[in-house]
Amino acid sequence: MIFANIREVKSKISELLRKTDKGEDVFITYRGKPRAVLHRISQDDIEDYILLNHPKFKEKIKKACKEALEGKVTDLNDLITETEKELGRI
Repeated sequence: MIFANIREVKSKISELLRKTDKGEDVFITYRGKPRAVLHRISQDDIEDYILLNHPKFKEKIKKACKEALEGKVTDLNDLITETEKELGRI
């Protein structure tokens, strides 16, 4: 785990990215407070990351959890397919 202020990030971005390639996370600070994290992501992981952080998908997950608590079941694969259709990927 590495902490770097914004000035270090500006001047050492290549070095910091190499560290993420080695599995280290880089916490970026601004005025002494954490603001962001550099974390390595592979090409295989990027679609999952985008989908799981999409607001509509998050809302659908909340809805599915609520329905599950009420005894209704929503298949996760159906939920993913429906969301991909809405995003125009299928």
